[in-house]
Amino acid sequence: MKVPDLAEATGSEKTASKPKNVDLNKYRKKKKRGILLLKLTVFLLAVIAVILVWLNAATIFEPLRGIASKVETKTTEDVGFPIELPGSSEYSIMRFGENFSLLTDTYLYAYDTSGAQNYALKHGYSHPEQATNEKRILLYDKLAYNFALYSKSSLIYQKALEDKIVYASVGDDSLAAIVTQSKRYANILYIYDDGGNWLYTKKFADENVMQVCSEGDGEHIIVSTVSASQGDILTNFYRFSVKSAEAPLWKYTLRTGSLPCGLSADRDKVIAVCDNCILSLSTASGEQNGLYAYSGTLKNFHIGDDRVLVHYSDISTNKSVLIELDQTAAAVSLAYVSANASGLYGDASGIYVLEGSRVKIFDEGLIGERYIQATEDDYSDFVKISGNLYMLGYETIGKINVYRAQDDEGAEAGKASADTEMTSRTESELIITE
Repeated sequence: MKVPDLAEATGSEKTASKPKNVDLNKYRKKKKRGILLLKLTVFLLAVIAVILVWLNAATIFEPLRGIASKVETKTTEDVGFPIELPGSSEYSIMRFGENFSLLTDTYLYAYDTSGAQNYALKHGYSHPEQATNEKRILLYDKLAYNFALYSKSSLIYQKALEDKIVYASVGDDSLAAIVTQSKRYANILYIYDDGGNWLYTKKFADENVMQVCSEGDGEHIIVSTVSASQGDILTNFYRFSVKSAEAPLWKYTLRTGSLPCGLSADRDKVIAVCDNCILSLSTASGEQNGLYAYSGTLKNFHIGDDRVLVHYSDISTNKSVLIELDQTAAAVSLAYVSANASGLYGDASGIYVLEGSRVKIFDEGLIGERYIQATEDDYSDFVKISGNLYMLGYETIGKINVYRAQDDEGAEAGKASADTEMTSRTESELIITE
């Protein structure tokens, strides 16, 4: 075999190495393309993931929002009664479940029944208003743009609208109804669910929305409005489904010049308390169950599950009248109360009327009146939770426990007794009179 010389061998090696260089370049280019393709794929997957999270943000984050937004701020660690008021131009006390809220011009406070403060929220609203149900507090800035929903310990959600809020309410199903005023419409109604998701919008061109309530099923709402037609004041009641943008399920019109002041609904009945009548409608059909008309100035009212209580100043007798009505707006009983009566509440245990520094208690049928007299303060309002009255005074919130008992010596059954919790801060004295 001929052995090639060095020059030939070197030339052959150089010639043979050229294809290897070409293959390596192709490999590097292919590898770069693979890396680029992988990066592009990862980027596209990330974009898709972001889009999916954005589209389902409410479902993913709302269950955690209350935990993340827990209101930790407190102004006191004290427990018990009386609770010293912080100082405000105006107070509003409301019950929500086994708790109560206190709204001032600066703070929203939440308390449990022991007097312990759950939180104290500095809201920053110019004209704060609150509405409650068994679980939630709806706080809004009237004639401004902001509103928020709270539980007993947490912020659920908060929103800002483009138009000014004139009215808001929250139903037992936690549907929040927000009514705004608009340049193009008299009012616009927005409905949000418990997570702050928008559900429904209804625009009213020439009707002013007065009251909104839900039936508690998460779908149906009742709306009362006032409008004018040929010099007459028309009071309209509508039933809408928040799952449909179509016409109302029914409409009922009063031509009595009535101004709706209170509205309540369940699956059976709709109760409306107006400034000159009480109306009962069928929830399903909108047909009238009954109507009770009165002449006078409406002072206060309470709509319960099985009764309606209305306190008004009668124009003909100039007496302060308390009337009890059933679910069909038929009068059941009548009594006279003090002209300065303010708070009003009724349940199976009795009917409670706040008259300054005392609470008058009636049995069912407005009979057998008794008094609980508190000597330390003059009260403006109260809420009842279980067997306790939480009394809003001008300087404190007091707690009165009301119970009925028959003593060992066979004293009269059904006597109302009261006591007030004592703390190291103040001792509250109660006198029972009959």
